[in-house]
Amino acid sequence: MHLLLSTLWFRWYVFFFWGVGLFALARLVGFPWALLRFLLAYGVAYGCEWSSARPGGWFPFGHYRYLPTTTAREIWIGILPLMDSLSFAFLAVASLGVAALLGGRSLAQALVLPWRSFWKVLAGGVLLFMLIDMVIDPVALRGNRWFLGQIYEYPGGGSYFGVTISNFLGWGVTGFFIMTLWKILPMKVSGDGANRLDRFLPAFLYGTVFLFNFFVALALQEWGIAGADLLLGALIGVAAYVRPRETKSA
Repeated sequence: MHLLLSTLWFRWYVFFFWGVGLFALARLVGFPWALLRFLLAYGVAYGCEWSSARPGGWFPFGHYRYLPTTTAREIWIGILPLMDSLSFAFLAVASLGVAALLGGRSLAQALVLPWRSFWKVLAGGVLLFMLIDMVIDPVALRGNRWFLGQIYEYPGGGSYFGVTISNFLGWGVTGFFIMTLWKILPMKVSGDGANRLDRFLPAFLYGTVFLFNFFVALALQEWGIAGADLLLGALIGVAAYVRPRETKSA
């Protein structure tokens, strides 16, 4: 119990984002189906991370390893901290929701699209999933300089502020698996999700995660990382500006 409370206190921001993501998805598909999708996302993410982080592992992120520096402060499951694989679920909600919005749809409308139309939303969601990790991972890798802690490393270094390109490709693969499985699972969408709150929540979540990590980069005086974040944000902003102005029917 002490370690559970310590984990909640130590990783408050992860659980905040996780709760917002679960709330956003539950409004669309109902709490049981949303929770099932979040648990499934955790399982997929954990399996992919374990596959890469284990000794000799490499798929899908390329090889990296976790450092058990916080085992006394938070729950670890095997070789991974509990909180790490939690982030994939709420980032999937945020990324898929923003991709749907950029296509002129709500997340609810996107989830009930036929497959021939859903692939475009899926491709956008996977791309946004990779892009948000380009904001997260460079500052997470410097966790010894803020309250995250130094929990992992790339033994051979990486070309994007110390992060390997294979890591971002792994995020794309993992995001594809998660979002595709979410689409396959049965669901009963409540309404069309077209009200302002349902449209706003995924974008709020994506933007809040972006800003959290951007301000960490500023606090660390990592001007290169912060500048790269701004460029990524500008690209997403341009995509949002030129998006279809009318909501398309599902």
